[in-house]
Amino acid sequence: MNNRFYIDTYGNDDDAYDKAYKFALKLAKEDNNIKNIIFLVASKNNTGWLDRLYGDSAVKQLFKGIKKGNLLLKIETIRTYSKSYSNATDIVIACGLNSKEIFNVEDYRNVEYIIAIPWLKELTQSWITTKNPSVLNVSEDDIIEETENENPKPSLIIQEAFRELTNTINTSTGISHHMDNARAKTCVKTLHKYEPELNSDLICSYLVNELGWEVRHSNDVRKLIDTMNNGKYFMGGDKTGLQNHYKRWKNNIA
Repeated sequence: MNNRFYIDTYGNDDDAYDKAYKFALKLAKEDNNIKNIIFLVASKNNTGWLDRLYGDSAVKQLFKGIKKGNLLLKIETIRTYSKSYSNATDIVIACGLNSKEIFNVEDYRNVEYIIAIPWLKELTQSWITTKNPSVLNVSEDDIIEETENENPKPSLIIQEAFRELTNTINTSTGISHHMDNARAKTCVKTLHKYEPELNSDLICSYLVNELGWEVRHSNDVRKLIDTMNNGKYFMGGDKTGLQNHYKRWKNNIA
Protein backbone atom coordinates (compact mmCIF):
# COMPACT_ATOMS: atom_id res chain seq x y z
CA MET A 1 0.00 0.00 0.00
CA ASN A 2 1.15 3.52 -0.77
CA ASN A 3 2.03 5.17 2.54
CA ARG A 4 1.85 8.73 1.23
CA PHE A 5 -1.48 10.54 1.04
CA TYR A 6 -2.90 13.98 0.41
CA ILE A 7 -6.29 15.66 0.47
CA ASP A 8 -7.00 17.59 -2.71
CA THR A 9 -7.92 20.90 -1.12
CA TYR A 10 -6.49 24.34 -0.36
CA GLY A 11 -6.78 27.25 2.04
CA ASN A 12 -8.74 27.16 5.29
CA ASP A 13 -10.37 23.76 4.91
CA ASP A 14 -10.82 22.86 8.58
CA ASP A 15 -12.83 19.77 7.67
CA ALA A 16 -9.82 18.37 5.79
CA TYR A 17 -7.70 18.53 8.95
CA ASP A 18 -10.34 16.70 10.96
CA LYS A 19 -10.63 14.02 8.26
CA ALA A 20 -6.84 13.66 8.07
CA TYR A 21 -6.70 13.12 11.83
CA LYS A 22 -9.45 10.49 11.70
CA PHE A 23 -7.69 8.74 8.82
CA ALA A 24 -4.45 8.79 10.82
CA LEU A 25 -6.27 7.10 13.71
CA LYS A 26 -7.53 4.46 11.26
CA LEU A 27 -3.98 3.83 10.01
CA ALA A 28 -2.66 3.60 13.57
CA LYS A 29 -5.37 1.09 14.47
CA GLU A 30 -4.34 -1.10 11.52
CA ASP A 31 -0.58 -0.76 12.10
CA ASN A 32 0.59 -1.74 15.59
CA ASN A 33 4.03 -0.22 14.98
CA ILE A 34 2.62 3.32 15.02
CA LYS A 35 3.31 5.13 18.28
CA ASN A 36 2.92 8.81 17.35
CA ILE A 37 0.62 11.00 15.28
CA ILE A 38 2.48 14.21 14.52
CA PHE A 39 0.79 17.41 13.39
CA LEU A 40 3.71 18.99 11.54
CA VAL A 41 3.41 22.77 11.12
CA ALA A 42 5.70 25.42 9.67
CA SER A 43 5.99 27.32 12.96
CA LYS A 44 4.28 27.69 16.33
CA ASN A 45 2.12 30.45 14.85
CA ASN A 46 0.71 28.19 12.12
CA THR A 47 -1.92 26.30 14.11
CA GLY A 48 -5.09 28.18 13.13
CA TRP A 49 -6.84 25.08 11.77
CA LEU A 50 -6.17 23.13 14.95
CA ASP A 51 -7.19 26.07 17.14
CA ARG A 52 -10.58 26.22 15.45
CA LEU A 53 -11.09 22.45 15.54
CA TYR A 54 -9.92 21.59 19.04
CA GLY A 55 -9.60 24.90 20.92
CA ASP A 56 -6.63 26.88 22.26
CA SER A 57 -6.26 24.80 25.42
CA ALA A 58 -6.06 21.50 23.53
CA VAL A 59 -3.53 22.94 21.07
CA LYS A 60 -1.30 24.07 23.94
CA GLN A 61 -1.44 20.54 25.33
CA LEU A 62 -0.66 19.09 21.89
CA PHE A 63 2.64 20.97 21.84
CA LYS A 64 3.55 19.02 25.00
CA GLY A 65 1.93 15.79 23.80
CA ILE A 66 -1.37 14.10 24.60
CA LYS A 67 -1.72 10.36 25.18
CA LYS A 68 -4.62 8.61 23.48
CA GLY A 69 -4.41 4.96 24.46
CA ASN A 70 -1.05 3.72 23.18
CA LEU A 71 -0.68 6.71 20.86
CA LEU A 72 1.03 10.03 21.48
CA LEU A 73 -0.55 13.00 19.68
CA LYS A 74 1.82 15.92 19.30
CA ILE A 75 2.36 19.16 17.39
CA GLU A 76 5.87 19.62 16.02
CA THR A 77 7.35 22.37 13.88
CA ILE A 78 9.78 21.92 11.01
CA ARG A 79 12.54 23.08 13.38
CA THR A 80 11.62 20.92 16.38
CA TYR A 81 10.78 17.66 14.60
CA SER A 82 13.95 15.62 14.47
CA LYS A 83 15.13 12.51 12.69
CA SER A 84 15.16 9.31 14.69
CA TYR A 85 17.10 6.20 13.80
CA SER A 86 14.53 3.93 15.42
CA ASN A 87 12.08 1.88 13.39
CA ALA A 88 9.23 3.77 11.73
CA THR A 89 6.71 4.78 14.36
CA ASP A 90 5.18 8.06 13.19
CA ILE A 91 2.27 9.25 11.11
CA VAL A 92 2.95 12.81 10.01
CA ILE A 93 0.07 15.10 9.10
CA ALA A 94 1.71 17.87 7.07
CA CYS A 95 -0.37 20.94 7.88
CA GLY A 96 -0.22 23.43 5.00
CA LEU A 97 3.46 22.73 4.28
CA ASN A 98 5.14 23.27 0.93
CA SER A 99 7.08 20.62 -0.99
CA LYS A 100 10.47 21.61 0.40
CA GLU A 101 9.21 21.36 3.98
CA ILE A 102 7.67 17.92 3.38
CA PHE A 103 10.80 16.71 1.57
CA ASN A 104 12.77 17.62 4.70
CA VAL A 105 11.17 14.74 6.62
CA GLU A 106 10.67 12.27 3.74
CA ASP A 107 13.76 10.23 4.53
CA TYR A 108 13.34 10.23 8.31
CA ARG A 109 13.47 6.59 9.32
CA ASN A 110 10.84 7.15 12.00
CA VAL A 111 8.25 8.39 9.47
CA GLU A 112 6.01 5.60 8.18
CA TYR A 113 3.08 7.60 6.76
CA ILE A 114 2.64 11.17 5.53
CA ILE A 115 -0.76 12.80 5.05
CA ALA A 116 -0.40 16.18 3.35
CA ILE A 117 -3.00 18.93 3.43
CA PRO A 118 -1.89 21.66 1.01
CA TRP A 119 -2.33 25.36 1.67
CA LEU A 120 -1.85 26.10 -2.03
CA LYS A 121 -1.70 22.99 -4.20
CA GLU A 122 0.92 24.48 -6.53
CA LEU A 123 3.28 24.81 -3.55
CA THR A 124 2.87 21.09 -2.85
CA GLN A 125 2.83 19.93 -6.48
CA SER A 126 6.51 19.02 -6.60
CA TRP A 127 6.10 16.59 -3.68
CA ILE A 128 2.86 15.23 -5.18
CA THR A 129 4.52 14.55 -8.53
CA THR A 130 7.63 13.03 -6.96
CA LYS A 131 5.93 10.76 -4.43
CA ASN A 132 2.63 10.16 -6.26
CA PRO A 133 0.60 9.97 -3.03
CA SER A 134 -2.84 8.42 -2.86
CA VAL A 135 -5.66 10.96 -2.91
CA LEU A 136 -8.00 10.88 0.06
CA ASN A 137 -11.49 11.67 -1.19
CA VAL A 138 -13.91 12.55 1.58
CA SER A 139 -17.47 11.58 0.63
CA GLU A 140 -20.65 13.06 2.01
CA ASP A 141 -21.13 10.19 4.47
CA ASP A 142 -17.69 10.81 5.97
CA ILE A 143 -16.09 7.73 4.40
CA ILE A 144 -12.56 8.36 3.19
CA GLU A 145 -11.84 6.52 -0.06
CA GLU A 146 -8.26 5.89 -1.10
CA THR A 147 -7.38 6.14 -4.79
CA GLU A 148 -4.00 5.63 -6.43
CA ASN A 149 -2.63 6.91 -9.71
CA GLU A 150 0.12 5.32 -11.78
CA ASN A 151 3.50 6.92 -11.25
CA PRO A 152 4.21 9.40 -14.06
CA LYS A 153 7.44 8.66 -15.93
CA PRO A 154 9.87 10.61 -18.12
CA SER A 155 10.78 9.49 -21.65
CA LEU A 156 12.35 6.06 -22.27
CA ILE A 157 15.74 7.60 -23.03
CA ILE A 158 15.69 9.58 -19.79
CA GLN A 159 14.72 6.41 -17.92
CA GLU A 160 17.63 4.53 -19.52
CA ALA A 161 20.08 7.34 -18.71
CA PHE A 162 19.18 7.34 -15.04
CA ARG A 163 19.09 3.55 -14.83
CA GLU A 164 22.66 3.58 -16.09
CA LEU A 165 23.62 6.33 -13.63
CA THR A 166 22.01 4.38 -10.78
CA ASN A 167 24.01 1.29 -11.70
CA THR A 168 27.32 3.16 -11.73
CA ILE A 169 27.15 5.21 -8.53
CA ASN A 170 26.91 4.47 -4.84
CA THR A 171 23.21 5.16 -4.29
CA SER A 172 23.61 5.08 -0.50
CA THR A 173 25.49 8.38 -0.76
CA GLY A 174 23.75 9.74 -3.85
CA ILE A 175 26.00 11.96 -5.94
CA SER A 176 28.11 13.32 -3.10
CA HIS A 177 31.32 11.57 -4.23
CA HIS A 178 33.17 13.67 -6.80
CA MET A 179 33.19 10.90 -9.42
CA ASP A 180 29.49 10.17 -8.98
CA ASN A 181 28.79 13.89 -9.05
CA ALA A 182 30.65 14.22 -12.35
CA ARG A 183 28.67 11.31 -13.84
CA ALA A 184 25.39 12.89 -12.78
CA LYS A 185 26.37 16.25 -14.25
CA THR A 186 27.36 14.61 -17.54
CA CYS A 187 24.02 12.80 -17.60
CA VAL A 188 22.02 15.98 -16.98
CA LYS A 189 24.05 18.01 -19.47
CA THR A 190 23.51 15.39 -22.17
CA LEU A 191 19.79 15.06 -21.61
CA HIS A 192 19.33 18.83 -21.43
CA LYS A 193 21.07 19.18 -24.79
CA TYR A 194 19.29 16.41 -26.69
CA GLU A 195 15.93 15.81 -25.00
CA PRO A 196 13.01 18.18 -25.76
CA GLU A 197 12.04 18.42 -22.09
CA LEU A 198 13.72 17.71 -18.77
CA ASN A 199 11.07 17.80 -16.03
CA SER A 200 12.76 17.60 -12.63
CA ASP A 201 9.56 16.49 -10.87
CA LEU A 202 9.02 13.55 -13.23
CA ILE A 203 12.66 12.54 -13.04
CA CYS A 204 12.76 12.69 -9.24
CA SER A 205 9.54 10.67 -9.15
CA TYR A 206 11.22 8.05 -11.33
CA LEU A 207 14.39 8.04 -9.21
CA VAL A 208 12.47 7.64 -5.96
CA ASN A 209 9.60 5.34 -6.96
CA GLU A 210 11.24 3.17 -9.62
CA LEU A 211 14.98 3.23 -8.88
CA GLY A 212 14.83 3.37 -5.08
CA TRP A 213 16.69 6.65 -4.49
CA GLU A 214 16.24 8.50 -1.22
CA VAL A 215 14.40 11.78 -1.68
CA ARG A 216 17.33 13.85 -0.38
CA HIS A 217 19.64 12.32 -2.99
CA SER A 218 17.11 12.78 -5.80
CA ASN A 219 16.87 16.45 -4.83
CA ASP A 220 20.58 16.85 -5.61
CA VAL A 221 19.77 15.76 -9.16
CA ARG A 222 16.76 18.09 -9.15
CA LYS A 223 19.05 21.04 -8.41
CA LEU A 224 21.24 20.22 -11.42
CA ILE A 225 18.22 19.94 -13.73
CA ASP A 226 16.60 23.12 -12.45
CA THR A 227 19.88 25.00 -12.83
CA MET A 228 20.05 24.17 -16.53
CA ASN A 229 16.32 24.69 -17.09
CA ASN A 230 16.74 28.19 -15.65
CA GLY A 231 19.41 29.01 -18.23
CA LYS A 232 22.32 28.70 -15.82
CA TYR A 233 25.29 26.35 -15.74
CA PHE A 234 27.36 24.38 -13.25
CA MET A 235 30.99 23.33 -13.12
CA GLY A 236 31.90 19.69 -13.64
CA GLY A 237 30.91 16.80 -15.87
CA ASP A 238 32.06 16.07 -19.41
CA LYS A 239 32.19 18.96 -21.85
CA THR A 240 32.58 16.87 -25.01
CA GLY A 241 31.35 13.53 -26.28
CA LEU A 242 27.83 14.08 -24.96
CA GLN A 243 26.30 12.81 -28.19
CA ASN A 244 27.97 9.44 -27.62
CA HIS A 245 26.19 9.04 -24.30
CA TYR A 246 22.86 9.93 -25.88
CA LYS A 247 23.37 7.48 -28.77
CA ARG A 248 24.23 4.71 -26.30
CA TRP A 249 21.05 5.26 -24.29
CA LYS A 250 19.00 5.40 -27.50
CA ASN A 251 20.51 2.16 -28.78
CA ASN A 252 19.91 0.43 -25.45
CA ILE A 253 16.14 0.98 -25.68
CA ALA A 254 15.86 0.17 -29.38
